[in-house]
Amino acid sequence: MALSLLLIIFKGSSEGQRSIFSNILTQYIEETAASVILSPSSNELADINSIVARPGASEVPKPSTLSTIQDNSIVSRGTILADIVNELTDRGAQISTYTVQEGDTLSFIASDYGVSVNTIIWANNLKDADSIRPDMELKIPPVTGVVHKVKKGDTVSALAKKYGVEADKIISFNFLPQEGDLQEGQELIIPGGKLQTQSVPAPVSAAKQFAYLPNLGGFFMLPTTGYDWGRIHGRNGVDIANSCGTPIYAAADGSVTSAKTSGWNGGFGNFLKILHSNGTETLYAHASRLLATVGEYVTKGQQIAVMGSTGNSTGCHLHFEVHGAKNPLAKY
Repeated sequence: MALSLLLIIFKGSSEGQRSIFSNILTQYIEETAASVILSPSSNELADINSIVARPGASEVPKPSTLSTIQDNSIVSRGTILADIVNELTDRGAQISTYTVQEGDTLSFIASDYGVSVNTIIWANNLKDADSIRPDMELKIPPVTGVVHKVKKGDTVSALAKKYGVEADKIISFNFLPQEGDLQEGQELIIPGGKLQTQSVPAPVSAAKQFAYLPNLGGFFMLPTTGYDWGRIHGRNGVDIANSCGTPIYAAADGSVTSAKTSGWNGGFGNFLKILHSNGTETLYAHASRLLATVGEYVTKGQQIAVMGSTGNSTGCHLHFEVHGAKNPLAKY
């Protein structure tokens, strides 16, 4: 049944996708064939011998009387098929789209998606790292590298040489046929590829990047107590350190729009975001435990989390970000 499903998917795929599914289907069929062509067991051989030895036996036993396929062989192939399809879904050369928000920097966006700044610049034909503006839509490749649209005459070997990578990596990541056949207009991800003609200018200091944001005075309260490092990093974020278990409070009234209780989450670990009435947003990262859930309305000063050291953290602290206004913890 799993094979039938894959055949249906393959039949409905576009020409650009068929080479991908063709490779997967070939691999699946070969592995399935290897698993189901099994030697008869000792019990089955005994059954055959008894039939042959029986006096007057004139009929050859029907194939259905001999089980030459293990009951779980097809199930096991289904697991491999699921793994292959999942790999296609996960890797799949999918390019994400991100809408730039107030206060964003390209370095923060790149860090969130786990790619280099150059990767985003090249994918969007940006002049430099300072060329982004709020509401701009950016294409974010799935890995650090280059996005290339195939032109007439392009070959995998030529692209590998142009971008300084191995041809096998291009074929493997994009699930191309082993021959490396390309279709004009096809969009390829070149993992690890570089454009030699462009460079990123020296980065502007984080404090300078966010100094233009409005100062909302007492709108935000301090979200916790501890040692305020005051240095901006990430997207207008500041760290404040204290012992694990220190309460974390909502800096202002608002609705919880995101609450991640497990995982790496771009280095934030357990974190939540609150959207406030004036359109600003606050983020609280590295918590050991969250006390608010998505959709919940919280009030200024309400405890929403417990300080911890989850994600990309070297000790107990709160990473606190303000999007759309100055951070009350920052020393601009």
